[in-house]
Amino acid sequence: MNEYITITILFIISYILGAIPFAYVFTKLFSKKDIMEVGWKKASSSNVLTNIGKLPAFLTFMFDVLKGFAVVYIAKELGLSIPVQAIAGFLAVVGHNWSIFLNFKGGRGMATLLGGCIAFNPIVGLIILIPVVVSAILWTASIGTIIAYLAAMIWGYTIENYGLFLLFLLCLIPVIIKRLSPVNTLKGHIFNRIIFDQDGVPPFRIKK
Repeated sequence: MNEYITITILFIISYILGAIPFAYVFTKLFSKKDIMEVGWKKASSSNVLTNIGKLPAFLTFMFDVLKGFAVVYIAKELGLSIPVQAIAGFLAVVGHNWSIFLNFKGGRGMATLLGGCIAFNPIVGLIILIPVVVSAILWTASIGTIIAYLAAMIWGYTIENYGLFLLFLLCLIPVIIKRLSPVNTLKGHIFNRIIFDQDGVPPFRIKK
């Protein structure tokens, strides 16, 4: 098969696979509810965890990670270039954030991005989970997400893992857009949305 046709098919599959809304699927299976009408109305494992339950949230997270991992792994196995691998991961994140199955709505894409990261470098993928987990326990996961994001980009650059660096660089746009959405509800809270992923500053979880 012509390489250009292979790449085109891969990119289409990457978007469609990324667009599979596992948060919606597992919420329906476990509660019959529509995750897009629950909590903060996002197809994310955090929304499922807070409003549906631990098991469906765990399954959502694992399958969302698997989406990002699968498309990058497939691109690698096909012997395609590193930029193509990174774009495949990027398109999976875009599919998750703007799913064709949810009227182009979705989640934040971080779990899917993590999957792509693991496909490029499993050690980096596992280590960047540490600040996310710690910050989620102490304050809010969004702070840890920013630290993990920057760490992955810097790490990818310093260890000359071009694919890892490019993946995170490409995904900056969909991640920031999703943190600021919906735009019509910003009301001057741009800084809080980017840093805390919400309009206000969340309280610390551990009290003195």
